Amino acid sequence: MNITLKQLRVFCALYELRSFTAAARAAFVTQSAVSKLCAELESEVGQPLFERSTRSVTPCEGAADFYTYAQQILSTVRAAERSMSSLRSLERGIVGVAASPMVMYGLLGDPLASYHRNYPGIKLDLYELSTDETITYVRHGKVDMGIASLEVKDAELATRPIFRDFMYAVCTSDHPLAQEEKVSWSELAKYDHIGLHSAYNVRRSLDRICEQLHLDIHFKIEASMVTSVLGMVRSGLGITVVPGYICDFARHLGLVVVEIRGAQKYPVELWLVQRTATRPSLAASALLECVEQQLEKRQ
Repeated sequence: MNITLKQLRVFCALYELRSFTAAARAAFVTQSAVSKLCAELESEVGQPLFERSTRSVTPCEGAADFYTYAQQILSTVRAAERSMSSLRSLERGIVGVAASPMVMYGLLGDPLASYHRNYPGIKLDLYELSTDETITYVRHGKVDMGIASLEVKDAELATRPIFRDFMYAVCTSDHPLAQEEKVSWSELAKYDHIGLHSAYNVRRSLDRICEQLHLDIHFKIEASMVTSVLGMVRSGLGITVVPGYICDFARHLGLVVVEIRGAQKYPVELWLVQRTATRPSLAASALLECVEQQLEKRQ
């Protein structure tokens, strides 16, 4: 088979977006080019990959498997391109990083700023994503590294702890807890809570702690963004519990952060995620060293 990278990129865009118009936009080609490249690819593999109609594009049997292989090829190419761009020096290149918005703000802001000042020729490609999206971006080679709030069991990925944090209570200045220097977990359970949905790992970490302590916390409101949770807290609708790297942002909103007694017994770990099959570029290695040095100072 004589399959080109351009064909694979168009195929992946069409598989993900299920639209010739959207795929053309994502691949920076014309709609007719998408149709032509897709037809050429189908001719090479010897079977149709999509069923077309005037309103929809539906993957055929076997397209899902082919998409997995295509992503593996493209992810290796992306990683190689970034690695080669900064192979000889730190004067140019691109480093991609994925993490949650609050990790990016609360933990990575200073290391990234320091790195940029030292290596202004390196472009930083930052993605604020959920944990699952972060892992996908690393696996597909769209970024050099990710920081996620859980360990990943995957032969394609290497993970190791990079930062350990603890939980804190957050409330308004006129809340009864605001007058306390420290508060117990059982005291926190007496109040209405605002939290993330259980699909998010900050919430999962809190649920695990509650299970170990046999506590039943009532979540009056659940949201999908930490900013929304803190906004509801600021409106006086309840309290919340968050990792320490979110506390500065909470204080910027005028909220009060209260230490939880015994929180050190239930740490929250963040994990570095990288691809096992790709050697990090010189630029990516330098950034990781900078991040680790500054995170170590915070612990």
